[in-house]
Amino acid sequence: MDLKRIYRWEMVLVSLFGVYITAKHLVNAQPFLALLGPTSLLFLLIPPAAERLFRMRLGYPLKLWVLTFSYMGFSLGTALRWFDRFGPYDNINHFLSGILFTMIGFCLFARVREEKPVDRSRELLLQISYAFCFSMFVAVIWEIFEYTGFQLTGHDSQHTLTTGVNDTMEDIIACFLGSAVMALAYARSYGKGRYSWLCAPIRAFDRANHPDGQ
Repeated sequence: MDLKRIYRWEMVLVSLFGVYITAKHLVNAQPFLALLGPTSLLFLLIPPAAERLFRMRLGYPLKLWVLTFSYMGFSLGTALRWFDRFGPYDNINHFLSGILFTMIGFCLFARVREEKPVDRSRELLLQISYAFCFSMFVAVIWEIFEYTGFQLTGHDSQHTLTTGVNDTMEDIIACFLGSAVMALAYARSYGKGRYSWLCAPIRAFDRANHPDGQ
């Protein structure tokens, strides 16, 4: 499977969808919401910006995860208001965020330790603790960001006025469950040698940054 080609096609689709979002809101006389279309295109810059900033290669499996998650969360969830229209959609996104950011946490662990080549079979408990806590840290920071946005703009994305802390807690719990799933998949893959498809982005990341590694 040519993941590089798939990633490029996904970039094209995200770009076209950004144009659709802009046109849709302009036709509906919603110029402010039309700005979400061009804004969605900024997510295309996240993978190359991360690679340049942290001097690493993400690998195409991780790039696909990042771009797909950004598309689901911003383009569909925010720009087209799927978060409001489909009740479980928000929880699904936060569950996937738990998987993604735990995955990223495992990749960052290798960069912090600067092991060459990376030996994923060592210090499994430390790696899992690092990645899991990284994911939950991101979840908490995101909830603070949403609450701050509500205080500044009045846009109640957390439904603070109607559900109290329920929405926030559901988001964090969904992220917790996603993080747990990714942590278990990692432990199974690198502890028992039974590699899960969820760990494919981590293996690709290791190969991209340390070709002589595992």
